[in-house]
Amino acid sequence: MAEAAHKRILGILLKYGVSIFCLFYVFRDVPFADLTAALGRYPVLPMLGVVGVSFTAYAIMGLRLSFMAKPPLSFRSTFCATLVGLAINNVLPAKAGEVAKAVWIGRDNGVSFQKTLGIVFMERFFDVNVLALLSLWVLWAMGQRGAAAVFVACLAAGWCILILFRSYPRLAKGFTSLFGRGRLHRFVSQALSGVLENMSPRRLVWLLATSLTIWCFYSLQMILSVNAVAKLGLDWSTTLSVFAVSGLGMLLPSSPGAIGVYEAVIMTALKHYGVGPDEALALALFSHMAQFIPVTLVGGIVFAAFPAKRGRIDVPTEL
Repeated sequence: MAEAAHKRILGILLKYGVSIFCLFYVFRDVPFADLTAALGRYPVLPMLGVVGVSFTAYAIMGLRLSFMAKPPLSFRSTFCATLVGLAINNVLPAKAGEVAKAVWIGRDNGVSFQKTLGIVFMERFFDVNVLALLSLWVLWAMGQRGAAAVFVACLAAGWCILILFRSYPRLAKGFTSLFGRGRLHRFVSQALSGVLENMSPRRLVWLLATSLTIWCFYSLQMILSVNAVAKLGLDWSTTLSVFAVSGLGMLLPSSPGAIGVYEAVIMTALKHYGVGPDEALALALFSHMAQFIPVTLVGGIVFAAFPAKRGRIDVPTEL
């Protein structure tokens, strides 16, 4: 028990330590006056446009979730759950917002927690795949053809394994047995079961189309931030490279909301393309806050004012 507590504390210290180190890195060589001057030049209307693009992506995320079950889930509940989940992820660790999203959708639609958790896992899984494709594009654009080939092989192997697990359930059961019989085993079993249940051809096409649309809006947000707000004049290929790198940076261990880490990754990428440190940090701060502050505020309001009321589900204590 004590050992588990020590590991948990060590993990928390590591994550927050990474964020603090990244904040020190991005602010150490940028005078505050230069930073505020760069931010002060940002026009208001394009800034609001970036926020509008973000919420359009969130609405499509809600639409994606609503048609991942039969009969379709209430769009009101899936959109509200998306906003609340994003807000919780921004302030609490361990992606607690994903579990909150599953609970919200289940209660609002009278669907079991296992089913809604499986839907949310499948949604996240497709987002990871789109991010992987973006990373593949960056590797290819950088001329790293060998690394790109390895990347494609790993991605294809992952899908082959999932197809085998769906075709032969005993293989999936054998895989989950590798995680013992405790909490981790139950969590992995539930997550894998949810992913495999959502691998029908029709649902895969829907997920692919909506996921690509969502990430197009995410990339549009970065393009607008770089060239309409900060007016850095970068071409679309460079901007998408910065966007892809920022997405990978969000996967690094850090505090909730990736405070510091996101800024460090964006700033490093922009400096690589010749952008000055003050302009790079200003853009990183604006881009992050445009994703962080509005949805956290709106998600908090939704959580307080429009709670899920109609249904009730039992959430396993291990989660």
